[in-house]
This record gives sequence, C-alpha cells and structure tokens, in this order.
Amino acid sequence: MTDQMSQFKATANVHMRSAVEAGRKWDCACEACGEIRSLMGMEKTLEMRPLVREIRALENRLDELQEGEEKSTLRERYLTLYDQLAAVMAK
Repeated sequence: MTDQMSQFKATANVHMRSAVEAGRKWDCACEACGEIRSLMGMEKTLEMRPLVREIRALENRLDELQEGEEKSTLRERYLTLYDQLAAVMAK
C-alpha cells in the first residue's frame, strides 16, 4: 500500500506541477490525483477540527462573561483562532 501511495503522490505531483506551470487549475481526473486530493482534504479537515472546537468553547465562555479584561483577552484569542481557521481553509 505504501508503494502505491508513493506512486500516486509522485504522479499527482507531476500533474499538479505541469498544470500550475501552464497557468491552469490542478483538476486532473486521474486516479492518482483524485486520491491525493482526497487525502489533502482529509488533512485539512483534521487541521481545522481543533480550531473549530476551541472557537465554539470560547463562544460559550464569552457569552457567560461580563465585559472586562478576561473577556477582552478571550475575544482576542477568539479572533486569532478565526484568522488561523481562515488560513487553513485557504490552503
């Protein structure tokens, strides 16, 4: 299985590079490219998940707090997390 994934990765890399160099979107429909795109999507999902969890936890905590230093600090963290989430989604 590892050998097949290595071959998929190598093939997809060649296809992606040629598409980018030609100024096109990487939309190759071959099996290798499809599998690698699927894995990339899974990696992105796993990277986003903890961010979303922390954002939701902070939302709940912010709703409970009155205005003050603690709420201000948590709000800054909340906004930073949203920026991080946007960066992950943009990959």
